[in-house]
Amino acid sequence: MENNNDMTKKDHLTKTYIGDNVIFADVVNYAVYDGVQVIKPEVLEDGNTVATSYIYKGDDFRLTFERTRDVRKIARKNSGDNTCYMVFGAENQSQLHYAMPVKAMTYDVLEYICQIENRKKTFRAISEAKKAGEEPIEESPDNEEFLSSWKADDELVPVITIVINFGEKKWDAPVTLHEMFDKTKRKFQRNRVIREMIPDYKFILIDPHQMSEDDFERMNTNLGNVLRVINYANDKDKLIKFAESGAEFNQLETQLINKFTGVDIDIPEENEVKKMSEGFRQIIDESKAEGRDAGEKKLGALIDSLIDAGRNDEIKKVTSDAEYRQKLYVEFGIK
Repeated sequence: MENNNDMTKKDHLTKTYIGDNVIFADVVNYAVYDGVQVIKPEVLEDGNTVATSYIYKGDDFRLTFERTRDVRKIARKNSGDNTCYMVFGAENQSQLHYAMPVKAMTYDVLEYICQIENRKKTFRAISEAKKAGEEPIEESPDNEEFLSSWKADDELVPVITIVINFGEKKWDAPVTLHEMFDKTKRKFQRNRVIREMIPDYKFILIDPHQMSEDDFERMNTNLGNVLRVINYANDKDKLIKFAESGAEFNQLETQLINKFTGVDIDIPEENEVKKMSEGFRQIIDESKAEGRDAGEKKLGALIDSLIDAGRNDEIKKVTSDAEYRQKLYVEFGIK
């Protein structure tokens, strides 16, 4: 189990990284628009990550219900436009969360409650303006609209929650609300009437352990390479091959990779980038040395086998002819 210090550091790294508008736009475009560059970084702005709702009991007492997102961004239609047309939230997970559908749904519901609460404040302002004999900011709501805190032609701003798995394990936790009702999928899944009566909820998941090479390529920033390293972390050969491909990481990305994968890459200076192969040089050299040792042991076993078989005249050939050497490895069953 992670200690609080480690969790705090991971939380800070992911919030800082995903909170960057360029990276966040990449997250949204990959998860929502299949990699098409629909959301531009310049139309995003930071939103209040704390959503609060109040349950009133009498005039002088209220219960507070509050939740804090990791990252929240408001998307405008255009840069400089004050019209909000979408709200995006990101949850960065270092561990699996088996109740995430309810957690994510709670965030989204609070967002919608806040939108209605804001309309209620507007309606009160209209009422107070009329009482003061001032010109209201908009036409007064009718009785039903006032009671609803919502006009008949009002529209909610859509809210989308994206969960990013930075952990070492493949996400096998529920992604939908329905998945949480019956793990055996017997009672709930078979009861079509009840299943159809209960609305489902699904959050969007980005899990590097379930991403293909094409998925990584659909990302427009270095986030794709960061997630690649998380995916490759337990496969030394893939990791080394990727390190030698020329991939570069900045200071924050390197810190994030080191913290989440246990890979020890040299951290570049601030505002600098460093090739992964440079920071990864010791591991690459060790791997090559291990490969040479293994190859020498394999060749030694083949030579011993040739001597035992009385085929000494072939020893010179196996040391210089790689194709012939491979053929004899198969013949003698040497792996």
